[in-house]
Amino acid sequence: MNKNEIVTIVAVTGAEYVGKYKSESPEYFLIGDPHIVSPDGNNLGFMPTVAMTGTPEISEVKFQKTGVILVVPTADAVAKEYLKSCSGIIV
Repeated sequence: MNKNEIVTIVAVTGAEYVGKYKSESPEYFLIGDPHIVSPDGNNLGFMPTVAMTGTPEISEVKFQKTGVILVVPTADAVAKEYLKSCSGIIV
């Protein structure tokens, strides 16, 4: 993965997050501008947080590798919606 590449993280709980890959260590993935993915009918919504009751708009989060099933590049259509959610700019 490359720095600032938009990635999807799937947690062992089944929750999905989208954010910008920053770096990783043997223990964690560092992700910038993380958003939790929330289904909204036939669409996906993005909440600018990693916990439903957590502080919104956190700039970076460390996802512990023991709690992550996988990290993959985000599908182009989803990445465009994520960028729109982050910036308000339509790509």
